[in-house]
Amino acid sequence: MEEKNKDNQKFDMLSVLQEYKNEKGYTVYICQCECGNIKSVLKNNVIYGRTKSCGCLEKANREKYKDLRGRKFGKLTAVSPTEKRIDGNVVWKCNCDCGLTAFVTSRNLVRGDTKTCGCHMREKQNIAGQRFGKLTVLYLDKVQEKNRPRKWICQCDCGELCSVAISNLRNGHTQSCGCLGEVEHRNLIEGTCLEVIASKTIPKNNRSGIKGVSYYSRTDSWVATLTFKGIHYYLGKFNTIAEAAQARWKAEEELINPFLKEHSHLISGE
Repeated sequence: MEEKNKDNQKFDMLSVLQEYKNEKGYTVYICQCECGNIKSVLKNNVIYGRTKSCGCLEKANREKYKDLRGRKFGKLTAVSPTEKRIDGNVVWKCNCDCGLTAFVTSRNLVRGDTKTCGCHMREKQNIAGQRFGKLTVLYLDKVQEKNRPRKWICQCDCGELCSVAISNLRNGHTQSCGCLGEVEHRNLIEGTCLEVIASKTIPKNNRSGIKGVSYYSRTDSWVATLTFKGIHYYLGKFNTIAEAAQARWKAEEELINPFLKEHSHLISGE
């Protein structure tokens, strides 16, 4: 291997000391970086700027970050950067207004994708004190079934206590401890309540005004769904509410309407 001295040639942070041909016939520069390290680099990579340092420059660039300390993002206040990176983004230690600590990427903070430690979801799930029909929610049931909706201990106007799934409270399926049974008869067939699927009442938490149609802000789209006989059907994601509504109505026509027609005598009392 023939080596040649190449004094006084400098490219970015690299000073060329020697050059030689490697076993494949490519010209290689032996360079000294400004940081003091010695590195062998292909000549073309040096002269065309593809390699500018021994690697220390890349490391320094990775360590650069926008200082977010003290800045507020929703309920989160950025405290300090960590050594962790996710997709090249610095993970920041943040304090939430609720008192908990969260670790969030700078990208999610700046873009507004993450505004809390997750406490807003916990608050949303906390329905203590709310009233549903004759039931007043008291506290979360300590006995929970795995992979099932959370249950809450409720007190009925009649004085009885009962444990009710949060989904049944919100969709109006359960409105008492059972004392309404004599007055309010409901027909449950194949896991489906006829009165619920026949009802035209829109749930209070529905913002679209159409049963089974919801708006998803993260994807800026409308989603249509339907639950029937214990099966949850995802009907699709759409650009407009009209398209989502059509998908929901079509599913009702194919699944629910024949079922209601078959059992109409139970609803009408005939």
